[in-house]
Amino acid sequence: MDILKTKDAAELLSVSLTTIKRWAAMFPDFFPKDRFGHYVFSEQQIDLLNHIKDRINHGEALECIQLTLTNEQQISTSQQENPLQHTDAEPMKDILSRINNVERALDQKADEVVLIQLLQQREELEDLRIMIKQIAASIEPLQVSYGKPLTSYENSQSTATTRLTAPPRKRGLLRSLFFF
Repeated sequence: MDILKTKDAAELLSVSLTTIKRWAAMFPDFFPKDRFGHYVFSEQQIDLLNHIKDRINHGEALECIQLTLTNEQQISTSQQENPLQHTDAEPMKDILSRINNVERALDQKADEVVLIQLLQQREELEDLRIMIKQIAASIEPLQVSYGKPLTSYENSQSTATTRLTAPPRKRGLLRSLFFF
């Protein structure tokens, strides 16, 4: 018998899954979880669970049960934990360094995008300035030909209103759909 999952240990001891989980949670030093947060049980741990079951069957409360490891169980438990921790540490460092590299690349790309947008907006503003200068240059001859400069908005608005004598007539819905 190698390593058993919680379901297998529950079937072996003829108890429910929640009972096994409750017993293991009561003694976390004796029943550590794997890297995924699941309980896995070795032969020594199954013996401890069987001991807990016997003590409970004899009427002892779970809180009153004291577990102790023998020397060989302590050695086997420490051998089981250290390789897992050593093998888990290296991939985690590798994953963390990859995540940091991706974050740095993402920050750099975001900075580049903002810079490009800023440059495009500056170009658009410069184009607008040039257009305004061209419009101002084309308006000057018109002002000279009329004899007086149009300096205010009211003046230009009054000439526009005199040109429109009547409001434009709205077309009916049928006339806009059919041309006849």
